[in-house]
Amino acid sequence: MTHVLYILMRTDMDSMNPGKAMAQAAHAANAFWFNGRISAVRQWAAQTQQGFGTTIVLDVTEPQLKHIVGKGIELGFAAECILDPTYPVRDGKTTHYIPVVTCGYIFGNKEDWALIHLLDGLELHK
Repeated sequence: MTHVLYILMRTDMDSMNPGKAMAQAAHAANAFWFNGRISAVRQWAAQTQQGFGTTIVLDVTEPQLKHIVGKGIELGFAAECILDPTYPVRDGKTTHYIPVVTCGYIFGNKEDWALIHLLDGLELHK
């Protein structure tokens, strides 16, 4: 049984450049590690010698993110949306720091039909 941490990265934000996406993905992985169920984290960590398992980043829009995480929680998966309370948005020369849901995660057995169905049609993050 192979468990995968899927990070769901929003692609509908013009301000989400590659550097910001990497930072947000790190936030999602940290949230999984610290907020996830102990059994899920242990399963994932035990899959490799380095102490963490496979992570795949997928492209989503905000509605897709909220649907997948909500349905995932309902089905019993470890899943969460990540709120960045100080996401930087530039407006000319001014930077505003606003709360934004930037990404999320869902964790499960990659062969689980419910998880496969939830993630059906999503593309790898570019």
